[in-house]
Amino acid sequence: MPEMMSEEKSTASSMNFVSRFVGIFFSPKRVFSDIDAGAPWWQPWIWVSLLNMIVVYIFIPVQIQLYRLTEDQIPKEQFDQTLQHMQSFPLKYLGIIPTPVVVLIAGLIFAAASYIAVSVLSERASFKKHLTIYFYASIVASVGMLVSNIVVRGKGVENIRTLRDAVVPFGPAAFVPEGHKIPYAILSTLDIFSIWFYALMALGVMHVFRLSWRSAVLVVIPVWLLSVLGQLIGARFGVPM
Repeated sequence: MPEMMSEEKSTASSMNFVSRFVGIFFSPKRVFSDIDAGAPWWQPWIWVSLLNMIVVYIFIPVQIQLYRLTEDQIPKEQFDQTLQHMQSFPLKYLGIIPTPVVVLIAGLIFAAASYIAVSVLSERASFKKHLTIYFYASIVASVGMLVSNIVVRGKGVENIRTLRDAVVPFGPAAFVPEGHKIPYAILSTLDIFSIWFYALMALGVMHVFRLSWRSAVLVVIPVWLLSVLGQLIGARFGVPM
């Protein structure tokens, strides 16, 4: 943990806070070179946190609409009281506050699960660098969630009639029939933005830790499996993820 929390000084760094954000989309190898040179892990964490805070904010009316759909399943007094709390200020926005902490905890879990393979396969293994790769790749995944939520809001929350209406999949999950929760959850982890995210992680560990593409796949697989698990849990409890 002390290694992760300390920022390494770099003389080879060629990009700044903003240019690395742009670079992960258009010149990821430059970003990975900066990571190898000691780019700080907290910068992409800030970007991912900000993007997810926007996602949570945009999703608030959707969440309220999804709760309205449960009106027949909950006693009226309890339903009205909960709905009033969800719509009141500042309770309405409380979910935004812990987002950076949630992002950090999730990042540590995902990075730790995949770092096991890195530590076995590479003599250059560094958890700090691996966490930094994960967070930079996660910027793309977060943009995907943001785009999905913008499309949902653009269609109008009044048109949300089921849990599936609250998510716009950009992949094969869009063709899964209603009610097939497990196939939908699995295929949700294979949309355009998710595959982009996995590819960036693979390229990152190949570049920074000098791994082959086969070894990089072994590093990414645990991340994908955890993503599938998260989607399955979300499907089980009726929470879009």
